[in-house]
Amino acid sequence: MLIADCGSTWTKILDTGSGELEIISTRELVRRDDLFFEVATGHSGKKRCSRYKNELIALAEGSLALVGEGDFSIVDVGGRDVKFIRFAGRKVKKLDWNLACGSSTGATIELLGSYYEVDFTGLPASEKWINVTCGVFGMEKVLEHVSTGTAPENAVAMFLHGMVRNVFDFSGRPEHLYLSGGFCENKCFLETMEKYCSVASLGRTVPLEGLKDDTEEI
Repeated sequence: MLIADCGSTWTKILDTGSGELEIISTRELVRRDDLFFEVATGHSGKKRCSRYKNELIALAEGSLALVGEGDFSIVDVGGRDVKFIRFAGRKVKKLDWNLACGSSTGATIELLGSYYEVDFTGLPASEKWINVTCGVFGMEKVLEHVSTGTAPENAVAMFLHGMVRNVFDFSGRPEHLYLSGGFCENKCFLETMEKYCSVASLGRTVPLEGLKDDTEEI
């Protein structure tokens, strides 16, 4: 049985029988007619599944499946947006979905990293930051810094720092934060976040965990 988290830039597909995980670009997903899922979340999955689950609900249920604490906060940083949930006594106390400060910043980092050939595994965290109001304006600031002599990788690290500050503020400035999404694999992002709070990575498949219970009902 196939379940999927169809994100804005990447789609994660899990075969619940074999446990095999496949990650493809959402660009590839929308061009294929052969992919249909029993349960899905994410905008691009709405017309490709027997049962659809809201993205925040999938994230919330996946978080509870992976974290044993009663009180905790989790943020999911995606290509297009940022989602945040705070739990108290394992009940949702607050949830929010940011399409403003989080607008396309994740996708912009991928574009900048590809264009400037940045190796994020070796990119050190920057002490400086760029005010990132959205991906487009943030990219403009990066280009401006590069044009005035800043090394491209340093300008990208500054963008990442500005993005981290937005995520930290959006999450309510917690002392500890769980992280979901592709930025769990970005060493520079994680090291920059550690300047503000302790962070624990849950990986890219948290929403998929929130879909598994639905398969038991099918």
